[in-house]
Amino acid sequence: MKFEASEFHIYYQPSRCERRVYLKHKGLPEAPLDPYAEVLKKLGVRHERTHLSTFPQFVDLSDVPEREQKTREAISKNAPVIYQGRLKAVLEEDGMRCDVVGEPDFLILTPSGYTIRDSKMARRITPEDHPEILSQLRLYGWLFEQTFKQAPSALEVHGGTGEIVQVPPVDGKITEEVKRIIATKLSAVEPYSAVGW
Repeated sequence: MKFEASEFHIYYQPSRCERRVYLKHKGLPEAPLDPYAEVLKKLGVRHERTHLSTFPQFVDLSDVPEREQKTREAISKNAPVIYQGRLKAVLEEDGMRCDVVGEPDFLILTPSGYTIRDSKMARRITPEDHPEILSQLRLYGWLFEQTFKQAPSALEVHGGTGEIVQVPPVDGKITEEVKRIIATKLSAVEPYSAVGW
Protein backbone atom coordinates (compact mmCIF):
# COMPACT_ATOMS: atom_id res chain seq x y z
CA MET A 1 0.00 0.00 0.00
CA LYS A 2 1.22 3.48 -0.83
CA PHE A 3 -0.09 6.87 0.25
CA GLU A 4 1.07 10.09 -1.40
CA ALA A 5 0.64 13.48 0.24
CA SER A 6 -1.11 14.72 -2.89
CA GLU A 7 -3.99 12.33 -2.11
CA PHE A 8 -5.37 14.89 0.33
CA HIS A 9 -6.35 16.92 -2.74
CA ILE A 10 -8.34 13.97 -4.09
CA TYR A 11 -10.16 13.65 -0.76
CA TYR A 12 -10.92 17.34 -0.17
CA GLN A 13 -11.27 19.05 -3.55
CA PRO A 14 -13.51 20.32 -4.99
CA SER A 15 -15.44 19.10 -1.93
CA ARG A 16 -14.76 16.33 0.57
CA CYS A 17 -15.64 12.97 -0.98
CA GLU A 18 -14.75 9.47 0.24
CA ARG A 19 -16.25 7.92 -2.87
CA ARG A 20 -13.80 9.75 -5.17
CA VAL A 21 -10.88 8.35 -3.13
CA TYR A 22 -12.33 4.84 -3.35
CA LEU A 23 -13.02 4.97 -7.10
CA LYS A 24 -9.58 6.41 -7.92
CA HIS A 25 -7.93 3.62 -5.90
CA LYS A 26 -9.98 1.06 -7.84
CA GLY A 27 -8.54 2.48 -11.07
CA LEU A 28 -11.72 3.86 -12.61
CA PRO A 29 -10.82 6.25 -15.44
CA GLU A 30 -11.09 9.94 -14.69
CA ALA A 31 -12.49 12.62 -16.94
CA PRO A 32 -9.77 14.62 -18.71
CA LEU A 33 -8.91 18.03 -17.34
CA ASP A 34 -11.11 20.78 -18.73
CA PRO A 35 -9.42 23.82 -20.34
CA TYR A 36 -9.83 25.90 -17.16
CA ALA A 37 -8.09 23.23 -15.05
CA GLU A 38 -5.29 23.01 -17.64
CA VAL A 39 -4.71 26.77 -17.40
CA LEU A 40 -4.68 26.61 -13.59
CA LYS A 41 -2.13 23.81 -13.73
CA LYS A 42 0.17 25.85 -16.00
CA LEU A 43 -0.24 28.93 -13.80
CA GLY A 44 0.64 26.83 -10.75
CA VAL A 45 3.87 25.64 -12.34
CA ARG A 46 4.75 29.22 -13.29
CA HIS A 47 3.96 30.44 -9.75
CA GLU A 48 6.25 27.77 -8.28
CA ARG A 49 9.07 28.44 -10.77
CA THR A 50 8.87 32.20 -10.13
CA HIS A 51 9.33 31.54 -6.41
CA LEU A 52 12.23 29.19 -7.15
CA SER A 53 13.95 31.99 -9.07
CA THR A 54 14.13 34.07 -5.86
CA PHE A 55 16.73 31.66 -4.42
CA PRO A 56 20.29 32.30 -5.63
CA GLN A 57 21.39 28.71 -4.88
CA PHE A 58 19.38 25.52 -4.86
CA VAL A 59 19.66 21.81 -5.52
CA ASP A 60 17.09 20.77 -8.14
CA LEU A 61 15.91 17.19 -7.55
CA SER A 62 12.81 17.44 -9.73
CA ASP A 63 14.09 15.12 -12.42
CA VAL A 64 16.67 12.84 -10.83
CA PRO A 65 16.48 9.15 -9.95
CA GLU A 66 16.61 8.08 -6.29
CA ARG A 67 15.13 11.36 -5.07
CA GLU A 68 14.71 10.13 -1.49
CA GLN A 69 18.39 9.32 -1.19
CA LYS A 70 19.43 12.53 -2.98
CA THR A 71 17.24 14.52 -0.57
CA ARG A 72 18.91 12.92 2.45
CA GLU A 73 22.34 13.58 0.94
CA ALA A 74 21.53 17.23 0.20
CA ILE A 75 20.31 17.75 3.77
CA SER A 76 23.42 16.08 5.21
CA LYS A 77 25.48 18.60 3.20
CA ASN A 78 23.35 21.53 4.44
CA ALA A 79 22.17 22.53 0.97
CA PRO A 80 20.66 26.03 1.31
CA VAL A 81 17.52 25.15 -0.70
CA ILE A 82 16.33 21.79 -2.00
CA TYR A 83 13.74 21.95 -4.77
CA GLN A 84 11.35 19.03 -5.26
CA GLY A 85 12.89 16.72 -2.69
CA ARG A 86 11.19 13.48 -1.73
CA LEU A 87 10.49 12.12 1.75
CA LYS A 88 9.30 8.63 2.59
CA ALA A 89 8.38 6.77 5.78
CA VAL A 90 6.46 3.66 6.74
CA LEU A 91 3.18 3.72 8.61
CA GLU A 92 2.00 0.43 10.11
CA GLU A 93 -1.49 -0.30 11.34
CA ASP A 94 -3.05 -3.67 12.22
CA GLY A 95 -0.31 -5.59 10.42
CA MET A 96 -0.63 -3.48 7.28
CA ARG A 97 2.42 -1.64 6.00
CA CYS A 98 1.95 1.58 4.06
CA ASP A 99 4.70 3.57 2.36
CA VAL A 100 3.90 7.25 2.87
CA VAL A 101 5.51 9.62 0.36
CA GLY A 102 5.67 13.39 0.09
CA GLU A 103 7.38 15.75 -2.33
CA PRO A 104 7.62 19.23 -0.81
CA ASP A 105 8.39 22.00 -3.27
CA PHE A 106 11.09 23.57 -1.08
CA LEU A 107 13.27 22.55 1.84
CA ILE A 108 14.93 25.77 3.01
CA LEU A 109 17.86 25.84 5.44
CA THR A 110 17.47 28.34 8.29
CA PRO A 111 19.56 28.88 11.45
CA SER A 112 17.13 26.64 13.35
CA GLY A 113 16.94 23.85 10.75
CA TYR A 114 15.01 23.15 7.56
CA THR A 115 11.73 24.88 6.78
CA ILE A 116 9.29 23.05 4.51
CA ARG A 117 7.48 25.29 2.03
CA ASP A 118 4.99 24.48 -0.70
CA SER A 119 3.94 26.85 -3.46
CA LYS A 120 0.17 26.97 -4.07
CA MET A 121 -2.07 29.12 -6.24
CA ALA A 122 -4.70 29.36 -3.50
CA ARG A 123 -5.21 32.85 -2.14
CA ARG A 124 -6.83 31.83 1.17
CA ILE A 125 -4.86 29.22 3.08
CA THR A 126 -7.36 28.35 5.84
CA PRO A 127 -8.85 25.14 7.24
CA GLU A 128 -12.23 26.12 5.77
CA ASP A 129 -10.98 27.01 2.28
CA HIS A 130 -8.11 24.55 1.77
CA PRO A 131 -7.83 21.80 4.39
CA GLU A 132 -5.93 19.68 1.84
CA ILE A 133 -3.04 22.17 1.76
CA LEU A 134 -2.70 22.22 5.55
CA SER A 135 -2.88 18.40 5.74
CA GLN A 136 -0.30 18.04 2.99
CA LEU A 137 2.16 20.36 4.80
CA ARG A 138 1.62 18.61 8.11
CA LEU A 139 2.27 15.27 6.45
CA TYR A 140 5.52 16.65 5.01
CA GLY A 141 6.45 17.67 8.55
CA TRP A 142 5.68 14.18 9.86
CA LEU A 143 7.73 12.61 7.07
CA PHE A 144 10.64 14.93 7.86
CA GLU A 145 10.48 13.93 11.54
CA GLN A 146 10.39 10.24 10.66
CA THR A 147 13.34 10.60 8.27
CA PHE A 148 15.63 12.94 10.22
CA LYS A 149 14.45 12.37 13.83
CA GLN A 150 13.77 16.07 14.30
CA ALA A 151 10.94 18.41 13.46
CA PRO A 152 11.28 20.92 10.62
CA SER A 153 11.90 24.49 11.80
CA ALA A 154 8.61 25.60 10.21
CA LEU A 155 5.86 24.65 7.77
CA GLU A 156 4.94 27.33 5.23
CA VAL A 157 2.84 27.94 2.14
CA HIS A 158 3.82 30.39 -0.57
CA GLY A 159 0.28 31.39 -1.50
CA GLY A 160 -1.23 32.78 -4.67
CA THR A 161 -0.90 36.34 -3.37
CA GLY A 162 2.85 35.87 -2.87
CA GLU A 163 2.39 35.89 0.90
CA ILE A 164 4.18 33.27 3.04
CA VAL A 165 1.60 31.65 5.34
CA GLN A 166 2.69 29.77 8.47
CA VAL A 167 1.06 26.36 9.00
CA PRO A 168 0.60 25.08 12.58
CA PRO A 169 3.13 22.40 13.57
CA VAL A 170 2.66 18.68 13.17
CA ASP A 171 0.45 16.83 15.62
CA GLY A 172 -0.53 13.19 16.01
CA LYS A 173 -3.78 13.73 14.14
CA ILE A 174 -2.13 13.74 10.72
CA THR A 175 -1.41 10.00 10.80
CA GLU A 176 -5.03 9.37 11.87
CA GLU A 177 -6.17 11.33 8.81
CA VAL A 178 -3.91 9.24 6.57
CA LYS A 179 -5.25 6.02 8.12
CA ARG A 180 -8.85 7.16 7.55
CA ILE A 181 -8.18 7.78 3.85
CA ILE A 182 -6.37 4.43 3.52
CA ALA A 183 -9.36 2.68 5.14
CA THR A 184 -11.62 4.38 2.59
CA LYS A 185 -9.41 3.19 -0.27
CA LEU A 186 -9.51 -0.39 1.02
CA SER A 187 -13.19 -0.44 1.94
CA ALA A 188 -15.09 -3.56 0.84
CA VAL A 189 -18.13 -1.40 0.11
CA GLU A 190 -18.20 1.68 -2.09
CA PRO A 191 -18.71 4.68 0.22
CA TYR A 192 -21.75 6.87 -0.14
CA SER A 193 -20.82 10.54 -0.48
CA ALA A 194 -23.57 13.04 -1.19
CA VAL A 195 -21.84 16.11 -2.56
CA GLY A 196 -23.17 19.08 -4.45
CA TRP A 197 -20.17 19.36 -6.75
